[in-house]
Amino acid sequence: MKKLLKNALSGFALFLGGCASISSPEGGARDVTAPKLVMSTPKDGQTNVKPETIVLTFDEAIQTLDLTRQLIIAPFTDNNYKSRVKDRTVELTFSKPWEENTTYSLNFRNSLADITEKNPAKNLVLTFSTGAWLDSGRVSGTVSQLFSNTPPKEVNVLLYPTTDTSQVTKGRPLYVTGADSTGNFAFRNIKEGDYFIYALTETNNNLRYDNEKEYIAYHPEPIKVRPAVEGLQLKLHSQDVTRPNVVSRRGFTNVYEVEYNEGLTAATVTASDKDTNIKALLSTNGKVVSLYPGSAAEKTWLLEVQDSASNTRVDTIAVRLSGKAAPRKNNGFAVRNGATVQPGDELTLQFEVPLKIVSPAGAFTFTLDSTTTVTTKEAKDLLLSPDGTQIAVKLPLPAKREIIIAMDSTKVLPFIGEPFAKTSRTIQVSDKPTTGSLKIQLATTQKSFLVQLLRQNAVVKEAKNLKTILWNNLEPGSYQIRILVDENGNGKWDNGLLKERRLPEPVVFPKDIWEIRANWEIESQVIQF
Repeated sequence: MKKLLKNALSGFALFLGGCASISSPEGGARDVTAPKLVMSTPKDGQTNVKPETIVLTFDEAIQTLDLTRQLIIAPFTDNNYKSRVKDRTVELTFSKPWEENTTYSLNFRNSLADITEKNPAKNLVLTFSTGAWLDSGRVSGTVSQLFSNTPPKEVNVLLYPTTDTSQVTKGRPLYVTGADSTGNFAFRNIKEGDYFIYALTETNNNLRYDNEKEYIAYHPEPIKVRPAVEGLQLKLHSQDVTRPNVVSRRGFTNVYEVEYNEGLTAATVTASDKDTNIKALLSTNGKVVSLYPGSAAEKTWLLEVQDSASNTRVDTIAVRLSGKAAPRKNNGFAVRNGATVQPGDELTLQFEVPLKIVSPAGAFTFTLDSTTTVTTKEAKDLLLSPDGTQIAVKLPLPAKREIIIAMDSTKVLPFIGEPFAKTSRTIQVSDKPTTGSLKIQLATTQKSFLVQLLRQNAVVKEAKNLKTILWNNLEPGSYQIRILVDENGNGKWDNGLLKERRLPEPVVFPKDIWEIRANWEIESQVIQF
């Protein structure tokens, strides 16, 4: 009986400066107090000033930490500087004059710290104007990840005037700031006007979106700063618009492998003469398609593949088997159910390579509790999966303690290549539950959506357009829910497309983590979206 549990401003950081490597003294209480700014030249908020050198004085000895990367000067400037640290004072000497009638902000982030424990000065931003007033524009919001509840790291938020035609792919931002550890960001003292806003996590730190491995977020329309825009929500996501490419092809006597430059989600192989005597399998990482033709004779096939962004590619592949045989890690079968099953469970047998059943009669023999023998007789006793790697056993197997499974390797053959080894497997039968259940309830007006059950960030179950879902036979562990909303009703979830300023369709990612236990049914609170 089951129990029921209810459950950016960074102008660019101008690149010079450094820091000494200074260790903490031994003994005594640990210093946990951040250094405090006691004086600056110019003063914060000062107007009508054009400092050649900026001087910051603290209440204790100071050091710089990765200053060239951490310091953000906005608006963007190519005015290089040299840094000098002496005791409690930091000096930045600039090589060029500042622009007239411009408000500048220097955000030091975590670049200035004490010597003993490297405690960084907190929220250190120095603002001044070369004109008679400070700009009063403000923009704030939060950056988060579309497919994760974990706050992003090292995010730059960028503002471009709408008149800048280059924008984030080729231009340089007017204002840059960084998001903090919780994803919050803020621009202060910027010019009022119309801007496009972006957030980036970069691989090369050039403040441009020029690599599909980078994550980007943006607002679809210009933001109007008059004087403030608050509460912006930016969702970081990757955009893949490039088709997969073949990087290598190699033939063996029992398989032909085609390797791609990225992971794939689907592969289909066809022939102009409608021949279907071939099987295609994707590797675990999705980068290799293994082709198993039913005949060793050379033949040309059409291989169509698709990546996770629905980019497709079709290649003509001349499959020729030659050389040595590719080794098999398991030259028999495994029991997909695991080492223990419950009475009456349907068994699924897993093979490493596609197979064919040349004779179902006697192909498998099942010894139940060492006393009873059941043997397959007809094709209906065994159901082969479309890819040819799984067999579902459709026979009743009324064992109470143990099942021994034996395969006749003369009647079950690889699709191509040397026969399987003679194989037997023993599994235990127990009426003690080893799995749990999760019941999900949704409240939504959306008509089209996909609910995914995740374990260790991998999708283990899916359900489409259901508002009440019961997933049984879940292995004990931690699970999360992710919901992909098909807002436009085209039958699939659509990613964003920067060149059209199109946002990704919504992704709902509840923060709840459900701990599944054996013989427990967990029921979620109603998830609304």
